[in-house]
Amino acid sequence: MKETDVTRAKILGVLIQDARKYARRSVEECAEVLGLTTEQFHQAEEGETIISLPELEVLAMFLDVPMAHFWGSHTLSDSPANSYKDVLNLRHRMIGILLQQARLNAGKGVEEIAEQVGMSANLLTAYETGQQPIPLLHLEKLGQALGYSIGYFAEDSHGPLARHEAEQKMLKRLEELPPAMKKFIAEPVNIAYLETAMRLSTMNVKQLRGIAEAILDITF
Repeated sequence: MKETDVTRAKILGVLIQDARKYARRSVEECAEVLGLTTEQFHQAEEGETIISLPELEVLAMFLDVPMAHFWGSHTLSDSPANSYKDVLNLRHRMIGILLQQARLNAGKGVEEIAEQVGMSANLLTAYETGQQPIPLLHLEKLGQALGYSIGYFAEDSHGPLARHEAEQKMLKRLEELPPAMKKFIAEPVNIAYLETAMRLSTMNVKQLRGIAEAILDITF
């Protein structure tokens, strides 16, 4: 395989392994569903072989994850189902692969980039293979040298950090609500009213006008 194909295969392998761990399934279970040997599925997770599209579709159904997960570059490891150590290891591997992909996209060699940012080629290789965590300042320098911002390596909306940030943002907004409104939201009996409000918020002016006219017809 070409270097870019190898990189994509590695990314896909990490995402397959991540989805399996997210669903709490074993290598043996996944291999059996796809009609593969345990070794063949393990090779797919390592990026040494690439499974077919139908096999990937079946795997997505079996693991109950969206197909879009396999087209991305971010893990969806579900902590607390997985330990923080698992999340760290997966993210270190993924960032290393993204770094290697960025370098290949820029058409640069390991020695060239390592010299440009002032580090050894061996250290850069260790970063790319996920064998050593990349200090943030090193990642920023490498990103700048390759024309990528830190956002390229950051987790998107599908991972545990994004969920944590969303929860914190939601809690902050709830705390800012007036006491009477917080009490209303906390009452289970009011869920139907909240669901109605959510549906109304997605309607356009014409639809809302139609509902208002229907209510007037009923009340008069």
